Amino acid sequence: MKKFLLLLLALTSRLSVLAQINVEGIVTDANQQPLAGVTIVVRGTSESAVTQTDGHFMLPTAQALPFVLLASLDGYQRQNIQVRGNNFRRVLATLVADAIVPDDRIVAASRVQEPRRMAAVTTEKLGVDQFRQSPAISPFDAIQNLRGVDFFTQSFFFKSVNMRGFGATDNFRFLQLTDGMDNRSPGLGFGFGNVAGLPDLDVETIELVPGASSALYGPGAMQGLLSTTSKNPFTYQGLSAQLKAGANNFGKPGFGPKGYGNIAIRYAKEINDRLAIKINFQHISATDFIADNYDDRSTRARDNFFATNSRQSNIATGIAYRPNSNASANLQYDGVNVYGDEINAGGAYLFPSDYANVSLQNKLVTRTGYSELAMLGNSGSVFNNRANVSIHYKLADKVEASLGWYYGNGNFIQTGNYRNYFPDYRQNQFKAEIRGENFFLRAYTTQQKAEGWSIGQTAVGVNNAWKSLDQWATEFGQVYIDNKVSAGLARNEADRGSYLPGTSAFNRARDRLSTTFNTDTIAGFENTTGTRFRDNSSLWHYEGMYNFTNLIGFADVIAGASVRHYALNSAGTLFALKADGSEYSINEYGAYVQATKALEVGSSVIVKPTVTLRYDKNQYVDGRFSPRAAAVVSAGNHAFRVSWQTAFRNPSPMQLFAAPAPGKNGEDGGDASAIESAGLLTHPAYPATSVASFMDKLITEDRLRSQAYIPAPMTTEKMQTWEVGYNVLLTNKLTFDAYFFHSAYTDLITAQPFFQTNTAQISDLTSGAYRTLQINFNSFSKVFVNGAGVSLNYEPGRGYLLSGNYAYQVGTITLRDAQGKLSKDNAGNDIVRRRMSNPEVIQKGRNYFNSPENRFTISLSNAHLTDRIGATLLYRWTGRTWYEQGITAGDVWLPSWGSLDAQVSYRLPHYKSIVKLGGTNLLNQYYAQGYGLARIGGLYYVSVLFDELL
Repeated sequence: MKKFLLLLLALTSRLSVLAQINVEGIVTDANQQPLAGVTIVVRGTSESAVTQTDGHFMLPTAQALPFVLLASLDGYQRQNIQVRGNNFRRVLATLVADAIVPDDRIVAASRVQEPRRMAAVTTEKLGVDQFRQSPAISPFDAIQNLRGVDFFTQSFFFKSVNMRGFGATDNFRFLQLTDGMDNRSPGLGFGFGNVAGLPDLDVETIELVPGASSALYGPGAMQGLLSTTSKNPFTYQGLSAQLKAGANNFGKPGFGPKGYGNIAIRYAKEINDRLAIKINFQHISATDFIADNYDDRSTRARDNFFATNSRQSNIATGIAYRPNSNASANLQYDGVNVYGDEINAGGAYLFPSDYANVSLQNKLVTRTGYSELAMLGNSGSVFNNRANVSIHYKLADKVEASLGWYYGNGNFIQTGNYRNYFPDYRQNQFKAEIRGENFFLRAYTTQQKAEGWSIGQTAVGVNNAWKSLDQWATEFGQVYIDNKVSAGLARNEADRGSYLPGTSAFNRARDRLSTTFNTDTIAGFENTTGTRFRDNSSLWHYEGMYNFTNLIGFADVIAGASVRHYALNSAGTLFALKADGSEYSINEYGAYVQATKALEVGSSVIVKPTVTLRYDKNQYVDGRFSPRAAAVVSAGNHAFRVSWQTAFRNPSPMQLFAAPAPGKNGEDGGDASAIESAGLLTHPAYPATSVASFMDKLITEDRLRSQAYIPAPMTTEKMQTWEVGYNVLLTNKLTFDAYFFHSAYTDLITAQPFFQTNTAQISDLTSGAYRTLQINFNSFSKVFVNGAGVSLNYEPGRGYLLSGNYAYQVGTITLRDAQGKLSKDNAGNDIVRRRMSNPEVIQKGRNYFNSPENRFTISLSNAHLTDRIGATLLYRWTGRTWYEQGITAGDVWLPSWGSLDAQVSYRLPHYKSIVKLGGTNLLNQYYAQGYGLARIGGLYYVSVLFDELL
């Protein structure tokens, strides 16, 4: 018994010693200077400490030796430290400051982790530290500072990412991935920016691959890939919280400034060596940047819009029309962001040639419209909620299983053929994944609820609710006397009794229109259908990949496969229905294989060739192979890359099945069902440009008939691109990267404006008895895009980083008409390899290149001006751009614009927090990134980040 008590006492003493172990150490930088505020965490626990001003820390723990400490400090690379019995009393750690390229490894370029400089294609990357140093309001917004990236800001949270030409508010050619999941709308086919993205605190990296990526990612990645990765709860633990407050809309009399609020919380916990969880939530409330351009609209829908001879003053731009924004003098005033007054969408009346008032014969007169704020009735208020929850379990040391739920919800405005308002968008994604060192298996579903309404069509309906267009025109004509009574006085007379914004009559009419689907007639509104549409479509996606490198000794080989099922759900409000009234579904499948081999040539040169082959099939179009061949030659700090890639894109669901409501303007798909639904087999449609030529008596009626739209089966878009690049690191202070690419496109799917006759007679075009359709079809034209870009990062010393990038691109076209015939300019010359912004080209139809030829960004930053203060100053500039958009936007040269952004941050190490004061567009010089889009002014904010508490 005595021996037992002695043994128990010894064990108790031993446990007591274990419980009282104190780990001590010192953390320094590369120059052996002590670092204060470094967070030291025992991996797998919540036990932590913070280094003092002398770099010293002491951490009591009950963990049995050996174990691992994780050391982290903003601006330095994280480090794992092994603690054993021989060093726990004096742990020495050195943190390395983030270099020019803080994390020089990338996955998106080849689906396997590799150094960025050894990637076969051009890449860009942002990480946690770049987000903290960026003046941008969010990680997603920081993307627009990367080389060659163009944003189209349609609404506060909805910013479309574009690159390498064919910029679009609805970019079908660009793939957005969130933790490997396609983040785009399953039905509409494009991403909604960051409305359903990751909460800001959970974003670890954003990787960007400009240009063709179909060889590995399939048909959706024709012009680029954006891959956002969340933080793993095994690595990033604890409680983090962020509060942001600010304001925008300064300098607007009677409206601004307006407040901005943002709260985000993240909690992650490693429960044991195998199990970890994380929970994220973010809520943002703000006032939108308002689309408030009230200038007279520049659009090819106007008569005599284009210059036809040298006597017209704007022959250099191709535009002869002179906007007149004085509604009192301009019979055809059509404000850019005024709705219900559109000259080509139900907002104008064409007086007949025999009208009693001679001064109005053959004159087109627009109604008085409503502003965007008046139509919305919400003072521009926007909100956004984002959340995710996941559980992670390590099946083995290097095999991890996870289950996750991702949620996005908010309101925003989207710009297509019309400005469309989505008052309560919701997206849920559910994912199950098993990932190992050399494989992954992933299954997820996207469930979307997207119901919106057309602002322009609703405004037309509100106008017609209080007075029909015919009656309004009659009253206008009774008062108007040329040169004696102005258009303004006649408008005032005709506008008597109009619904004033904010009144119960106005709200009642707007709400009845916007809450009734466009397939349904509104009771009490004679022959009027609603303006609401829905896309509650879903996606199921199953994919996997295996890395055979350990099994095949002669090369690094990966192979993967993908199966997708789209279930459309619009109840006929967006997509055509089958003959039995059911919805369409779309099945896609694909598979790929890639082989890479690093070859040593001599003692200092490495040649790394890569060959990739992928095949994809969509049930409605022919299957397609997309090969890629590339090579990287590395010699010391120099790396040369060259690649040849093919890419393709299947028509989106909208481009296949879009169907406008009967009698309404809108977009029409190229599938046989959509063509039949729109009545195009019995009521012909003619290109808007041909109709304009016919009206100007430049072509005959027979010539016009020969240019009518002829339905043809849709096929895939195709592209080939050649690219060379060079990367170098000099004296560990300067990195330089440059690229040049040449791309050739065929079978581009374009949505061209056509006028469809109401009675199938040519005379409908002269009497105004037609509707405007944007018809999707494969163009016979061939497009070429040449581009180049450079980026520089220079560290002069003392923590300063000077960065800059520049991108250039130009698109040329060999133009063919809807029948495949080579187009000629007005002088009779063939249009072959001419710039798409050339005045002689733009007159023949829209090509939607919508991309600036020049843009650059330059920044100066220092994450450690002092041991606590960091700062960044950034300027970005985008050159003049020829822009074409939709039915109710227009055709215009957008002016160049620039934005000065800045931030100053202050670290409070003992509180594990950072206070940041920042702003974008500090000079508040309003600009729009697309015609009719929101006009962006200054946004100023202060934020407080508490990181990895508990």
